[in-house]
Amino acid sequence: MATTSTTTTTSSTTGSLSSLGLGSGVLTSDVLDKLRAADESGLVTPIDNKLTANATKQTDLASILSLANALKSSTNVLSDENNYLKRTTTVSNDAVSVIAIGGAAIENFTLHVNTLAKQDIYQSTSFSSQTSSFTSASDTLNLKIGTSNYTLDITSTTTLSDLKDMINDRAGGKVTASILNVGGTNPYKLVIKSTSTGANNAITLSSTGTGTALTDLGLDTAANHLQTATDASFVYNGVTINRSSNTVSDLVSGLSLTLNKEQTDATTNTTVAITQDWTNITSNLKSLVSGYNDLMTKLKSTTTYDTTAKTAGTFQGVSQVNSLSSAIRKEVLSIDSKGRGLSDYGISMDSTGVLSFNSATFDAKVAANPADIKDYFQGSTTYSSTSYNGSAVAAGALSIGSSAFSINGKAITLTTGASATAADNLAAIKTAINNAGLSGITASIGTNNNIVLKGTAGADIFITGDTTALASLGLSANNVYSSPTIKDGIFSTFNSIMNGYVNTTDGTLTQYNTSLTTLKTALTTSRATAISRLDTKYNAMATKFAAYDSMISKLNNEFSSLSTIIKQSMTSKS
Repeated sequence: MATTSTTTTTSSTTGSLSSLGLGSGVLTSDVLDKLRAADESGLVTPIDNKLTANATKQTDLASILSLANALKSSTNVLSDENNYLKRTTTVSNDAVSVIAIGGAAIENFTLHVNTLAKQDIYQSTSFSSQTSSFTSASDTLNLKIGTSNYTLDITSTTTLSDLKDMINDRAGGKVTASILNVGGTNPYKLVIKSTSTGANNAITLSSTGTGTALTDLGLDTAANHLQTATDASFVYNGVTINRSSNTVSDLVSGLSLTLNKEQTDATTNTTVAITQDWTNITSNLKSLVSGYNDLMTKLKSTTTYDTTAKTAGTFQGVSQVNSLSSAIRKEVLSIDSKGRGLSDYGISMDSTGVLSFNSATFDAKVAANPADIKDYFQGSTTYSSTSYNGSAVAAGALSIGSSAFSINGKAITLTTGASATAADNLAAIKTAINNAGLSGITASIGTNNNIVLKGTAGADIFITGDTTALASLGLSANNVYSSPTIKDGIFSTFNSIMNGYVNTTDGTLTQYNTSLTTLKTALTTSRATAISRLDTKYNAMATKFAAYDSMISKLNNEFSSLSTIIKQSMTSKS
């Protein structure tokens, strides 16, 4: 238990007085000091004792708050769903890189990279200078990429550098031109390449003029077409996939694949495993155990009574602190409705109340039933199914256009003839709804010649449309919502308990700390008031003592004179 010493400085304004009263030495400053010390013992010392106790409580409470916040940090992580959505990837070789975002499906699959996506690349013949002109007559070059076509007007004065700038200015970022120094007698070559990969980004170069610029540049020579734009081709779980880029993020939800190199051996595959990442959960389980033990040790030392030393802890009898100890112990030892406790997941308590974490027990749970861990630790949210019952459908022709009837924003159309029976109409309505591609919603025929809509768990049903058209179908505009049922996990509850004690707005310990601060201010004010009153009292007493001392001194002098006269008179008579 931390202690804080308080030094009290007593203010005394009594002066140095001579002995008062017939030389008896009774009325002195020492007498005033003793009187004041007695008053301070009764008035100031109790306040000082309270201030010392308050300072000790604030110091110990600050330590408890720090330890409680450390424990809450772990319960917060363990109750956060995002930590149960973390994924880790294992890839068998470097032909492919895989990144899995939170919540990606846990699965295993194989990949085989046939070809990588490539850019289109051309090079010119060699020239002695970047400012060399490359043709003797005017010409018009056409550069086509995808659906875009760029016209380049060439003259006999156009230089290699001019052509590079012309392509970069006009091709809108789809094509990049640069000049490379490759060495040798004529070191400069113009390089033209598509900015993006893929067959749709192939470059076509042609001339529509009367000159020979294309030939003079060597761009019509097959050898100078260094690389042809192609799509990536790879096999995913036996299915051949083509993409224009080597980065593929639209194949599997939550996964980003990067194709790094072609696998020329047809029998060589890349195996990929997407698994849940338990690193942060395991780390915080260890922190939770450590934090719990540290906090409970501190709580025990500050709330119990030592029968041997006959000393009470700082917070013995303080309900705000004592209740924290019992609340978190109860949570750690709790058993849920399914009979699960923390000991089933590697966290156990010994006979002295100390927690420990067995990682092997936890790892076995991870391997056996990871979904159970999330359900017990973080909790779950389930949704109810939905249903809507229409009214009876009559016989006769139905003509429902695309703007007359929708479910969840999907237009549903149908037509029946004038001779259609109620059963015919019900069958047509049911078929039209079920063929509309509604996710999680199916239609069936009820027992009252009506349409019944059923939604799976979490599927809302929104019926909209023309009132008259809907009525002919036995329906009406309506919204049916699936309702959630939230079940808190042990650490969701634990985190709420800790938050109730340490949150900075109205936490139980926060409010208690505020009350200690308020009490300290009040005690400090009371002490200052008591000192001020004692100063006033003893200043007045010192003044009176000094006056009495002067009066007695005068009387002593007068008595001394009278005594002398009497002695002289008696001597004379003798």
